[in-house]
This record gives sequence, C-alpha cells and structure tokens, in this order.
Amino acid sequence: MISKYKILNEHEIVDKIKSLKAQGKNIVLCHGHFNVIHPGHLRFLNFAKKQGDFLLISILHPNDISPSIKNTYYGQEERAMGVAALEMVDAVYQLPGSIIDFINLIKPNIYAKGREFEKNQLLIKDEIEAVQRNKGKVIFSSGDIEYSSNESFNKLVARPNSHYQSFINVCLKHSIDYKKIINTVNNFQKLNMLVIGDTIVDQFVACDTLGVSSEAPVLAIKELNSREYIGGAAIIAQHVKSLGAKCHYISVIGNDSTGGKVIESLATSGITAFLPEDETRPTTFKIRYMVENQKILRVSKLKQHEINSEIESLIIERIKELIPQMDGIIISDFVYGVITPTILEEIKILALKHNVLVFADLQCSSQIGDVTKFTNISLITPTEKEARIALRDHTSGLEKLANDLHKSTKNDSIVITLGSMGLLACTFDKTSGHHISEHFPALESNPVDVAGAGDSLLSGYSLGLTSNLNIMESSALGSCLAAISVMRLGNIPIMKEELITFIKQLVEFQNNLQNRI
Repeated sequence: MISKYKILNEHEIVDKIKSLKAQGKNIVLCHGHFNVIHPGHLRFLNFAKKQGDFLLISILHPNDISPSIKNTYYGQEERAMGVAALEMVDAVYQLPGSIIDFINLIKPNIYAKGREFEKNQLLIKDEIEAVQRNKGKVIFSSGDIEYSSNESFNKLVARPNSHYQSFINVCLKHSIDYKKIINTVNNFQKLNMLVIGDTIVDQFVACDTLGVSSEAPVLAIKELNSREYIGGAAIIAQHVKSLGAKCHYISVIGNDSTGGKVIESLATSGITAFLPEDETRPTTFKIRYMVENQKILRVSKLKQHEINSEIESLIIERIKELIPQMDGIIISDFVYGVITPTILEEIKILALKHNVLVFADLQCSSQIGDVTKFTNISLITPTEKEARIALRDHTSGLEKLANDLHKSTKNDSIVITLGSMGLLACTFDKTSGHHISEHFPALESNPVDVAGAGDSLLSGYSLGLTSNLNIMESSALGSCLAAISVMRLGNIPIMKEELITFIKQLVEFQNNLQNRI
C-alpha cells in the first residue's frame, strides 16, 4: 500500500528534511488529531500544500487526547494511514511526544493552522513561539470554500466502491448495527408524525436540442414530454408515510388546479392533510427543463409573502389539535411564507409542553433565510452555504462552523450537508462537555438528480431520532435514504422495502469486504 511508505520514523524524517532544505525547498508542517478526514481537512491541506514544496503532517499522540472523548478516536496509526492516503500529503509522522520538540527538531519554514486558531492564538502560544524562534512563519487558513463540485479537475484516483468502504469504516467506528436499524425501520409504523411547511409542485420537462437559434445566440430546444412530482414539505410527508409512519400534513396552497393535484396526491398516499387556500398566491410551481439528465433551465411560479393572520390562526389551531397525538414534528421551510415567526414559536412551546421532538430544515438559494431562527429543537440540517450565511462566517473550518452553529442555536444536534461530499454530523456530549462530530461520505458518487437528497435525509433523521436511534445511527439511516433518492430522476417517495433492501446490500458489501481482508 503506497500510503504506508509515507509514514516515516524520526530518523527518516530528519534525513528527508535535511536533504530538502539543502535543495532550497520549503517545508510546511501541519499538526492535529486528523481523526476522520472530512472535506474541511481536504480544503485545509490543499491550501497548506500550496504554501511550500513538502507537506509534512504530524499526528497527535493518544495521550494528548482528552480521556473523556478518547474512545471516539481511531488509533494513531490508523489516523496516520488515513492522512497518508491523501495525494497532497508528502509525509506523515506519528508524534510520540511534544509538538514543540518536533518543531525544534525539523524547523519548518511554514506552520499551517486552521482559521479558528487565529483568534485564539493563546491556545497554541508555545507552538507559535517555537516556529518563530526557528525562523519559521505561522499561517492561518481553512482553505478555499467551494459549494459547487469541481470534481472534473480535482478527482482523486479511487478504487471501485471506495465511498462504500469509507462509509462502512465510519459505521464500524461507531458500532452501528444494521440489524438494529432495519428493526427500527420496521417499527416506524408505531410513529405519528406531523410535517409542516411550504408545498411545491415540481415539473420536469424532457427536451431535445435543435441547435442554436438563428434569431439570437440562444439554445433552441423541443419539448418531448413532462412529468410532475410533489415537492417541498409535501414530499417529506410522502417519505414519512411510505416509510411506514402515520403522517399528518399542514401547508398552504393556492386556489388553482395545481393545488388540486396536491390534495389528490396526498390523499392517494394516505396522508391526512390540512391545506387552507390563500387566494393571494398560486401554489408554488417549478418547471425544470432537461436535456437527457442535464438541467438547462428552471422557472418558478411563486409568491414569497407571509400568510395572513387568519390562515396563521387556522394553522395554529390545527397544530394544537394534533400535537398531543404526535411523536415528532418536521418543519420544512423554503421561506415562502408558511412558517411565520408566530407559528414557529407556537410549535416550540407546544412541543415542549407535550414532549414532542422537533426537526427543521431551511432551504433557500439566497441570503433571505436564516437557519439560526430554529433554536432549542432536536435537529437542523442546513447546507454548508446556509450555515455560513447564517453565521456570517466564510472562513472557519467545518467542525468549528458546526460547533458555532450549535452554540448559537442550542439545538441537540447539527447536520451540515456537503452535497457530493456527504455530511458532517455534530452533537454535544453532556457527559464529557465536548462536541462530537463525524463525517459520513456520500454513498452514491454519480447522482442522477440531487434535488430530493435533503428531503429524504431529513425524513430519515426525523424518524430515526424519534425512534431513539442516536445521531450517528440516524446519520447512517439518512445517508442510505439520500443515496436512494439521488439515483433516480424526480422527488419520489422512498418505500420502506427499498430502504431495507439497500441496507441489506450494504451489509452484504461489508461482509464481502471483511472476507477479503
């Protein structure tokens, strides 16, 4: 295994550094625990690599990890192997003792630390002084923040099914029992869930290209056929129902044929819906024009003003009627006006009174929405961009971002979704007083349509946590649902049987993997 030969002992490190410096090369040193490599690490290490000629990573010794959280860490050699597997890393050293002694030994030209240390330099005061004493420079960065995939230029050479292998390793670390998850899924039928939020109808229009128009330099397309799907909060209700739970749905529609289709679709799914009509707005309708599997244009028909006080009162009264029967409430807010401040506050008050768990997601493509309005609830699942917009933080590393969002909202858990890179789950361990975070890689690396991934993920987390799975078990469950969702076009409810089959295939893959080892 090539990565193994990057892990050097002290004599090898000293000889290597001496040779490189004789050639006038600059040495960059990074130091940390590097427990699980997530996208934040990749950004940071890519940045560090660009600052010099040779990137050396020193791995924190287990004795320097707090005893209260040590059991959540891999061994030092395993952590070293994980870092050594990265293309941008030139060498790895398993630190046996003090980082100060190591800095004095190799005298790095550059010592790179995450942006979170820049405002808390007292935490690494001795390290900074040691670097400067040896005529080196300390730099702070978390790397470049990118929300869109640039895999065409950045793709790592990976073995087939490497996403599955990484995912399974995370599950093994947390002793996740797939049989327990399957049993939990089979017991979703015992749950009563309430879903509330903005209703959307998505239309996909399949087209063929005719070429460039002769009238203007624009693409000319021909419509072939179209298909409509229920979206927004409504698809979450359909996921909940198709996965076996009983579901009530509250939203607002317009006085139009699109709203009628929503009523019909929910009734067919067996969902009890409360859908007051708002004559001042149409039912939100989004058209996506597709050529093969590529979206070329999206057109939205919507109004974003808040519902009036009369409709707001009707919704609050309906929530009051239902909540004594509920086990969990899922809020899906697209910032289209249904989730008003009054409704949100009433939900939190009633949920606390009746001991009902609350889960929320805010989906916005602009800076209008603020996910920090969801406070003191069980879970929020923002994208990285939404989290950064809310905290006005576009520089910190992912773990600090998640921790700061947790401190700001005081929610039980935070899940930051990372698109094709998977997700970062963060929770606060009251026993140890520490934040515990874990990166779960995406299971499907070649998605057909990512539009419904967040909806299926939130559904999985909500049902899992309501069924007493912990945050890591629920992350595994949600990741499986997201993988199923992105493998097909359109936001389609995922059936319980599909999910169980997928998990069983994951178990089979794990067994085959272990038999080969």
